[in-house]
Amino acid sequence: MSSSNPHCICIWEDEESCEDCNLKGRLHCHLNKKYAIIFGIPFFIGFIPAFIGLILLNYPLNLISTLVWIGYIIFFFLVWEPPILCAHCPYYAEGDSKTLHCSINYGFLKTAKFKPGPTNLWEKIQFLIGANIIFAIPIVFLAIEGKWVFLGLTVFGVVLWYLVIQLKVCTDCINFSCVLNRVPKEIRDEFLKKNPEMYEAWKKSGYKFDE
Repeated sequence: MSSSNPHCICIWEDEESCEDCNLKGRLHCHLNKKYAIIFGIPFFIGFIPAFIGLILLNYPLNLISTLVWIGYIIFFFLVWEPPILCAHCPYYAEGDSKTLHCSINYGFLKTAKFKPGPTNLWEKIQFLIGANIIFAIPIVFLAIEGKWVFLGLTVFGVVLWYLVIQLKVCTDCINFSCVLNRVPKEIRDEFLKKNPEMYEAWKKSGYKFDE
C-alpha cells in the first residue's frame, strides 16, 4: 500500500503489471485521450449552441440565464455530482492527489472521499435529476424566447452525446455505479474481484457476483 494507492486499486499500480491482465483493452483502466475526445466533442455540439442562444436572448434575460446556467454547471460538477457518483469510481481512489485524473473530468477538484461500494437508489435518482438539469436550463430559456434554431441544435447535440457515450464510452467505463454504465456483468465482476476493498463493499451492499 502506498500514499498514492491507499485503497490498493489495481489501476493505480504500475501499468507494466497490467500486461497479463485479462481485462486489458476491455476497460478504460488508465488515462486515454480517446475517451476525452469521444465524450467531449458531442457534448460541446450541444453546449455551444445553447451558450450562444442564451447570449442572444433579450437583456436582462440573457445575463440572468447565462449566469444561472454556468453557476449550476459549476455547482453540479464540483459539489453535487462528486459524492453521489464520482466518489464511487476507482479513479477517485488516488490517494495523494487533490484533483481527479480520469479522462472525462481530468483536473477537477476532488471534493468527496472515495466510496468503494456502489451507489444507492437515492444517489442514482439524484444523478439523473442533476445531469438532466444541465441542459434543461438552457432549453427552457431558449423556448421562452422562441430561439427555435438554437433550441433544436441543443437538443440534437444532447441526443447525439447520449448515443455516442452509450456506444463508445459507457461500455468501457470502470465507474460501474453510474446508471448509464453498460459494461457486461462478467467483466464488471472480474474487475471488482481484482480489487478486494471494492469487492467486499459491493458484496456487502447485496450485489450478487457470478461465481
